[in-house]
Amino acid sequence: QGLFLSNGPGDPTMCKDTTIKSVQYALALDPPRPIFGICLGSQILALAAGATTYKMKYGNRGMNQPCIDLRTGRCYITPQNHGFAVDTN
Repeated sequence: QGLFLSNGPGDPTMCKDTTIKSVQYALALDPPRPIFGICLGSQILALAAGATTYKMKYGNRGMNQPCIDLRTGRCYITPQNHGFAVDTN
């Protein structure tokens, strides 16, 4: 069993009253469970773990970016559309 936090639009701090508290609960489970976040989900996971996020000045708005699976060599075309980032400080 695990938890998957999907992507979505918007400011991740707007999820603080429900979603982030739920993820904090999941982080505290014993035994620990795997948690995977993609895009907004990874930002929510970071906030639940105590990090902060910020709005990017221009965002990352790249369409049709190639992404290569290093295991198989297969190339996928991916959209990139991020307006917020996790603060690494």
